[in-house]
Amino acid sequence: MPIANYPDLLGFLTGGERCNADAVQLAVATRPRVVRIGRPFEVIMLVQNATNVDVDVTMTLQLPLVDLKKQRDRFVTKSQRLLVGIKPAEIGYIVLPASTLPDTAPGEYVITVEFAVKTLGVKPKRIRLAEGGGRFRPQDLPQENQELLEGLKDLSWVTSRKRLSATLEAPLNLLSGGVAKYTDFSPGWVSLCRLSDYDDPRPLLHEVAERIQIETLPQLKRTNLYEPLLKVTLERFEESGFPLREAEAVVIAKLLTLVLEYATPKQNQHGHIAAREYNIAAMVERDPLDIDRPRLPHWFRQFIRYAEKDERVFGRPAPVILGYLYEELIADAFDYAFALVEEASGEELGTPEEMVAYRERIVTALRSRQGMDFSLTYLPLIIGGAIRSDQIPLQGEHPSDVVRQIGKCLEERVFNSRDDERPIFELANEILARIGQRHGFTPTHL
Repeated sequence: MPIANYPDLLGFLTGGERCNADAVQLAVATRPRVVRIGRPFEVIMLVQNATNVDVDVTMTLQLPLVDLKKQRDRFVTKSQRLLVGIKPAEIGYIVLPASTLPDTAPGEYVITVEFAVKTLGVKPKRIRLAEGGGRFRPQDLPQENQELLEGLKDLSWVTSRKRLSATLEAPLNLLSGGVAKYTDFSPGWVSLCRLSDYDDPRPLLHEVAERIQIETLPQLKRTNLYEPLLKVTLERFEESGFPLREAEAVVIAKLLTLVLEYATPKQNQHGHIAAREYNIAAMVERDPLDIDRPRLPHWFRQFIRYAEKDERVFGRPAPVILGYLYEELIADAFDYAFALVEEASGEELGTPEEMVAYRERIVTALRSRQGMDFSLTYLPLIIGGAIRSDQIPLQGEHPSDVVRQIGKCLEERVFNSRDDERPIFELANEILARIGQRHGFTPTHL
């Protein structure tokens, strides 16, 4: 198994140099490097967690006691010390503002930064090598994170400390020039990225794989999911302007349940091929760092982001999905159902770009609680759900029951339909007829 070496953002900013201090890697700088007398400046300590556990880091400023004219207390700060908690593998920086009095002597000074590191987790594992080197690409981060990086790229980072001392020294050049307009710099912690911020999901998968296998996947089965999903589906579609008949809600709830069961197909008696890209077990049973970059289901990507913030989420997937991730699960069901409808009809129903835009219309309608209609609901959710309904059989249900019930719903809805919805009625009837024939039933009302 390869040694984990997560992306090295700190090395990207410092040119590869770093101060290794127990569980973290550090660098310090002043911003700006050259400052006018009387103007505020920031002392920044870049921190990269090199382990898979939480770490507390304390930064303490030691400002010059005298200036070059031997005047005392010319350097001032409101916050000399700050302690921050850093999540596993997180990278960011602590910032402490300081300033000088108007009569401070100009010249070269040294700002000393003292640091203390406390590892909080049990048996931490190193996930970044001491020499760095894990590939980092700025474009893998969201735009707002990239903008934060831009403000740090041109700083002069210091990473060398004297022997084993817990201090780093950042140079500061003071120039004369009078007091300018005051700028209110605030002390604090700025997170540059956590594992969930990367476009490449493999480092985060590597971090959470064991807990996903042990705590999350065993709970993704229909006995825990179907009935709650049916209830939520009825509620959400009614709130969004398209109340469902019971049969319509049933096939959508079955489709959503199936997508979740595909996360661990062997456990739920589904084939790995049928599970397609929704097979989470296949991603975490191997070392995620040793596989090609996977495409994560929408619900799962957001789920592990929640779990990164609150570990209790690992053991409570059903309430988290039902309460917070319904739209993400609908997005996955949309992708799966559209593929099923295209396969069943033999037609290409749109370009990838058109499918994304159409999917976003459905997600937006459900999230905003308005705008849901027949077309968005039937194509592809209800039609796709009917195609795979037999994979989630209900007690006493025959596969032909779905054809009869959805066919009846179509008969009722056709009287209030628009002309532009006619092709979807025809497509639904055609596919229902094929489903009926597959199960030895020929619908006569279609």
